[in-house]
Amino acid sequence: MEQKKGLGGWVMAALMIAGLCYAASYSLPYIKGVFYGPMMEATGASNTQLGLIMSVYGFGNIVFNLIGGFVTDKLDYKKCIVVSLLGTTILSVWLALAPSVINMYIIWGLFGLTTFFVFNPAIFKMPRMIVPDELVGESIGFFSFAQSISYMIINFASLYVYNLSENKVSQATAFSRVVWTYAAFTLVAALGCMLVFKKVKDVKKEGEEEDKFTFSQLLLVMKEPGLWMMIICGFCLYSTTLTASYFVPYFHDVFGVAITFAGVLGVLNMYGGRLFSPILGKIATKTKYVSRMVVFGAVFLITLFVLVLLFAAYVPVGVLVAVSLGTGVLSTLFTNICLAMTPEANVARNASGTAMGLYAAIAYAPDLFQHTLFGHWLDKYGNTGYVYMFIFTLVLLAAGGISAFLLYKKSRRENVFGDAPQKAEA
Repeated sequence: MEQKKGLGGWVMAALMIAGLCYAASYSLPYIKGVFYGPMMEATGASNTQLGLIMSVYGFGNIVFNLIGGFVTDKLDYKKCIVVSLLGTTILSVWLALAPSVINMYIIWGLFGLTTFFVFNPAIFKMPRMIVPDELVGESIGFFSFAQSISYMIINFASLYVYNLSENKVSQATAFSRVVWTYAAFTLVAALGCMLVFKKVKDVKKEGEEEDKFTFSQLLLVMKEPGLWMMIICGFCLYSTTLTASYFVPYFHDVFGVAITFAGVLGVLNMYGGRLFSPILGKIATKTKYVSRMVVFGAVFLITLFVLVLLFAAYVPVGVLVAVSLGTGVLSTLFTNICLAMTPEANVARNASGTAMGLYAAIAYAPDLFQHTLFGHWLDKYGNTGYVYMFIFTLVLLAAGGISAFLLYKKSRRENVFGDAPQKAEA
């Protein structure tokens, strides 16, 4: 029986579970975006040490994604997701039992294996493989929406656990309870995969070869300029989401906002944008050219960061909170929609895992250095470090916007969607 093409039935269920898998897998490695202060107090880590821990994780991103993308195209990507989630669960239990700076260095290094190696290329490959190309934008949009719902459930549950514990037990114990919560969600996600993924089959394009991606095709993927333009867009926008995560310590350090309230803002900043992903996905399906949408997103984000830089000292905190939420929402929204640019980037479907591995290795490379750089600025310059962060982000947003514009011009020129008007014959 031929599978129904489109977002419905088991396809939507699979995308929802995939979103839960993604959120459960990355919530703990990026815990400092919500529990920055408690993480430091529970483990005795400094700003710089937390940055170095994230740099270890970022190094794993580059190494494991480069290898893992090619490996994923050789394996059953659905099984790759399940095995990776179980590995992340085991590491989470280890951290819950023994939270310390030394253990975090080791565990975050191993998180690179369980959340990047075959998991990252596989989870990004899935939304494209189970729908036809014309619905990739919509599929990515719903996948991102599922991420947002899952992230919020996971992190608000964790904040609730921390709020119940912080005044009754030590910081280390409260932090451990939060980590146990994250571990429970990764285990539930793995079980959900086992139940749902087997119900969904991949969609094949007419005339498409079913052979596994071969090494001889790797260089062809790497030579595709559209993929590199897509990667630059992803790099610049992902860097912006990392900057948005620092609004948690920013409001606490500069304006004295309570940790729990700052944590709620952190959750909304980091994950709220994905709530609007289905809308952006629908627009992407209608307009086809995601790159053009990214150009507008970069321009709007530049405007918001300029407002924070120029008027932070002159406006009520409530207004600044609203602006910061706007930056967080838009940066995560457009970072995720970048994944829907693969048709514009001229990436073959059977090379999706390799392309996504290369994309993830470089687009998410800010994890390798940005946390350490920002931590150093905060330790050395205090609150002035936030100004340097915002200027740094403005430069990258300009580069990302230019790259998206170049990709749009290239895809229009090459008529990748076959929608260019035909020239009249003489």
